[in-house]
Amino acid sequence: MNDPAIQSGLQSRKPLLELRQIDKTFHLGPTEVQVLHGAGLIIHEGEFVALVGASGSGKSTLLHIAGALESADAGSIMFRGQDISRMSRHARHRLRNVAFGFVFQLYHLLPELSVLENVMLPAMVRAPWYKALIRARPCKHRALDLLEQLGLRNRLRHRPSQLSGGERQRVAIARALINEPALVLADEPTGNLDPKTGQTILDVLTGLHHQGGQSILLVTHDINIAAQADRIVTLRDGKIVENALSVKNGKTR
Repeated sequence: MNDPAIQSGLQSRKPLLELRQIDKTFHLGPTEVQVLHGAGLIIHEGEFVALVGASGSGKSTLLHIAGALESADAGSIMFRGQDISRMSRHARHRLRNVAFGFVFQLYHLLPELSVLENVMLPAMVRAPWYKALIRARPCKHRALDLLEQLGLRNRLRHRPSQLSGGERQRVAIARALINEPALVLADEPTGNLDPKTGQTILDVLTGLHHQGGQSILLVTHDINIAAQADRIVTLRDGKIVENALSVKNGKTR
């Protein structure tokens, strides 16, 4: 299923994110559970990669390490040539806020904030307190544009509890995009949604990729969802064991 021409095209792109020999063990009382063992993955600029594997295989852990939400026990995480694991805590926090956009299965919207405020939050956090008001106006304009594109302009003042699951996830996608991230990391973004609504969310993500060149790493256990990506990688026994191009409409892409 690997097409040499497409593989050559990927190799010609610059690596955006490289995970090298990643180990991760969790300590549950006296028990040690090693979830990642020498895992490696490269994501290129403008690429949409789906990470699949059985429940409990370590997919979410690998995604969290890729986005500097968790640290690895061993290995390196290179982002545009910089080793994230060697950065100071402050530098990692800033990189995580600016370079990565996160979309989670459970949305993680703040219930006390409106839709507009939830979307603006990462951009406001990015600015020092004394520049927050200066940053607020362009940040608000971008948030409004994103919500317009995602069909949520009439939900600006609503709280998350007043939205459907699909609307909450679209708000989460807008929030992930507010800082124009280099890479969107989506962890089972359709897991809490019915198939029709889930497909709507996937259409949003694939649209961002095809129309805007957004780089995406999507975690899923559903191979049909994964097939909408440029490339599928499989995590098994703590390692990436398969690297295949997805097939759509009967043709290798």
